[in-house]
Amino acid sequence: MSAVAVHDPHGVRYTADIDVGGTFTDGFFTDGISAHRAKVLTTPHDLTECFMGCLTRGAAAFDHPLPAFLSRTQVVRLSTTLGTNTLLQQRGPKVGLLITSGAETSLYAADGAGTVPFLDPEMVRGIEEETDVDGRSVHQPSSQDVLRAVRELVALGARMIAVSLRNSWRSPAHERRVRELVRERYPVHYLRSVPLQLASEVTSSDDDHARTNTVLLNAYLHSDLARGLYRAEDLARAQGMRRPLLIVHAAGGSARVAKTVAVQTLSSGPAVAVYGAAVTARQMGLTHVVTADMGGTSLDVAVLDGREPTVVTMPVIAGMRIAVPVISTESIGAGGGSIATLVDGRLQVGPESAGSAPGPVCYGKGGQRSTVTDANLLLGLLDPETFLGGRMRLDVDRARAVVERRLARELGTDAQTAAAMVREQVNASMADEVRTRVVATGIDAADFTLFAFGGGGPLHACDIAEQVGIRRVVGFPHGSVFSAFGSSTVDVWHRYGSSAFQALDDPSTHGRVVETMAALETQGALDMRGEGFAPAEVRTTRSLVLERGEERFEVAWDADGTAGAGVAEAYPGARLRDVVLDMRAPMPTWTPVEEDGPSVAARPRARRGIRWSVAGQVVDTPILRLEDMPPGTFLAGPAVIETDDTSYAVNRGWTAVRSSTGNVVIERPDPAVAPT
Repeated sequence: MSAVAVHDPHGVRYTADIDVGGTFTDGFFTDGISAHRAKVLTTPHDLTECFMGCLTRGAAAFDHPLPAFLSRTQVVRLSTTLGTNTLLQQRGPKVGLLITSGAETSLYAADGAGTVPFLDPEMVRGIEEETDVDGRSVHQPSSQDVLRAVRELVALGARMIAVSLRNSWRSPAHERRVRELVRERYPVHYLRSVPLQLASEVTSSDDDHARTNTVLLNAYLHSDLARGLYRAEDLARAQGMRRPLLIVHAAGGSARVAKTVAVQTLSSGPAVAVYGAAVTARQMGLTHVVTADMGGTSLDVAVLDGREPTVVTMPVIAGMRIAVPVISTESIGAGGGSIATLVDGRLQVGPESAGSAPGPVCYGKGGQRSTVTDANLLLGLLDPETFLGGRMRLDVDRARAVVERRLARELGTDAQTAAAMVREQVNASMADEVRTRVVATGIDAADFTLFAFGGGGPLHACDIAEQVGIRRVVGFPHGSVFSAFGSSTVDVWHRYGSSAFQALDDPSTHGRVVETMAALETQGALDMRGEGFAPAEVRTTRSLVLERGEERFEVAWDADGTAGAGVAEAYPGARLRDVVLDMRAPMPTWTPVEEDGPSVAARPRARRGIRWSVAGQVVDTPILRLEDMPPGTFLAGPAVIETDDTSYAVNRGWTAVRSSTGNVVIERPDPAVAPT
């Protein structure tokens, strides 16, 4: 990463990206040349507190008070766990559902079992209505039927009502009529007004069951997210922010709060970390990359397919198939805060996490159960005096006492050996997850590069890579805040879709596509203008989703539709599924400056005894600081490279070099060398 530039206090403009995680809240800040990171503990009681605290640290890194920094900030983007926390903690409002009569139990599921974890079966009411597969109204919902159902749901405690009627993807007229009837009886200016969410406005999916799941989940998350995100925006505006707060979406884009749907934010932090990894892989010229994002709560793994993240159009969230696209990641409960317990005398690590409150035992905040972080501390891999840049001193004695009492005695060993067993087990779990994803590609593991990030990723990367057969690991100066960095790489992005199910060679199809696309473009132009972008600043892409047999594919549709007129000839027998419009407004991004340097051996700042394995002994190990390693600096393991917010463990048999862009490239040229 380049040195800090001299700033013109009037001309410099900044970007700020914040990721609120389960344990830490991370920030990535840049003026386009230099970049800084910040890390604060997440405040579960009020996530706006850690959001503002992280912004304050970012401003201080550029020698500004927060108001001066925010007044000169071009964009502030936020990825958040607010929705995820609401879902995990089951703290959303009581949701009611209005559905087409006959589907009250199945929720349109093909197998007849529509199970939603937070939906009480008694909170579902069927409505007599029918829209046919061509979008024609066969039987309109009656005022009496709708209002009766709503009265019953409100009497049972509904605070949000989702509406999902069969075939509303073809025509939303009946869902809109339901809303009109309810608003007439429960006007929005009354305290007794009942918020409604329509499935047809949350997703255009033609899958009735997935669309129902999606609107239910969105209704469940909406209130908490709306309160939290608008409060975050209000607090930032009060401190000088002039532009709308942008919310990061799990599909790899961002939009202001008012144009964000709650379900789009789920797992957005891990998702945009993968997006940032894809950007980095392209810059490095790498094709086969697997990412290991280890935070305080979980490990998220993803494989980049040809340097591009894989997008899942129908992800499964909390056992529900959802019709909102997300960047594919696989998550397991293996993070720094993962709790080590004994179950029937056997050691188990995770999936339960200590989070940030109380956190690991060594945090000294009341934690009473040993975690992976406690184990790494007892093994000597973490320095108790320099954690978080010295802002948090880790309590070694407390960690040792709890490991001894809760683990070592029953395992019949000492505390440090028990700690080594914890580390060994979590490494094996993470390696299994990475191996599964790599093997599924059919590509030799030795051809992959492992991108290790998150606060704990670089500390465990060599062990994971050794077990999987990967020979190269890359860590990053901003790796401990990689989700925030990934956020800094995304554009403002709106994707609009309208489902249509008809044959391509139908004479009416071309005209319908032109008409639909024009309507989508009108909406998109309004939304982008609301985001503050002129038409000339927006990149527009038009496409059609086609289906032929079991195959679905997306094809381009040009601006005037002339090329689109030949789609039927190019894809005989295909049917039109969706008309799709993408509108993107590029945002300022940071690219690391290359700084070549001579090849020189690293000079350790200190040495420390480290226990590298269960079977091994304590090894006198060189300790280095990353800022003391200019580009070209190299070393051989075993060694530990420290920064204020993460550590890189370089195992025996591996070498590390600081690259021209500041990354730490760790390689094992001879796979026959056995780790100690």
